[in-house]
Amino acid sequence: MSVAAFSAMTMFAGAASAQAYVGGTVGFSNFSVDCPFASNCDTQDTAFKIYGGYTLAPHISIEAAYIDFGSTTINGGPFTLGAIDVSAFIVNGAYRWDFSPKWAGIARLGLASVSSDPSGIRFIGTSSDSSINLYAGFGIEYAVAKNLKIVGALDLTSFEVGGSSGSLNSVSGGVQFAF
Repeated sequence: MSVAAFSAMTMFAGAASAQAYVGGTVGFSNFSVDCPFASNCDTQDTAFKIYGGYTLAPHISIEAAYIDFGSTTINGGPFTLGAIDVSAFIVNGAYRWDFSPKWAGIARLGLASVSSDPSGIRFIGTSSDSSINLYAGFGIEYAVAKNLKIVGALDLTSFEVGGSSGSLNSVSGGVQFAF
């Protein structure tokens, strides 16, 4: 009896091990935003993403992610006038297609709850903004081991602050672990 129970648990654990996954990436972000009343904006920063997903079918998954896009800094001559910090919580569907046994491509589409938090002198005249925006992502995976992958990702969405909007993207690399 205990051998049958152990066998059943082993089969169930093996089937479930390929369905859930978590990952994290680090890279850079790029903000596409106008800089009114400023000499220039620093539109690039460090970005990071943490995510988890569940495979519904061999090529279809659902995912939830948090991305910190960093901030864009508004400069007036040699002085920093302010910054806008942007982050997003994302829910999306993902489609994976295998190029080979170790390589796969990913296309993602979903919604992002994007938070924009300005600080410093506010030419934009607002406090924090939140908006629901379309999210798209593309990626590539390389299977190092059965449950471990090296991943590269391009994440695209937009943000709003003070009645203005801009697009932003993140290019990052990291690891993914399936269990």
